[in-house]
Amino acid sequence: MHELSLVQGIINAVNATASERKGEVRSVRIGVGELAQFDIRLVRGLLNDLKRGTPLEEAKIRVVAEKSRVKCLSCGRVWDFRELAGPISSDEREMMHFLPELLNSCSRCPNCSKSYFEIEEGRSVRIIEVVLDA
Repeated sequence: MHELSLVQGIINAVNATASERKGEVRSVRIGVGELAQFDIRLVRGLLNDLKRGTPLEEAKIRVVAEKSRVKCLSCGRVWDFRELAGPISSDEREMMHFLPELLNSCSRCPNCSKSYFEIEEGRSVRIIEVVLDA
């Protein structure tokens, strides 16, 4: 369960920020990218469970899904993961969970059929915002 270590890392990072800035955590906003393929409900649940007994205990934690955005570097077409998901096997999806850059090996642009593109958004999990009371 990768979500558990991910959530522990988030809590550690937010606690470190609060400690450095000597503030109390009021709220945290986390973005979970579509290509990361984490179970967002599980991330939410783990954050609420694991924040108990930490400086985050009273903080409002919001987890938002971030849509993917992929841009073809050949023709400029922009699309999202759902447009690519059809031809991708479950094994390929699992590989992309660990290394989203494999998208280039498993997919082609729906416009020009080339596999030369970059992931612009929705690639990973990130801490978007931490609000502290100083």
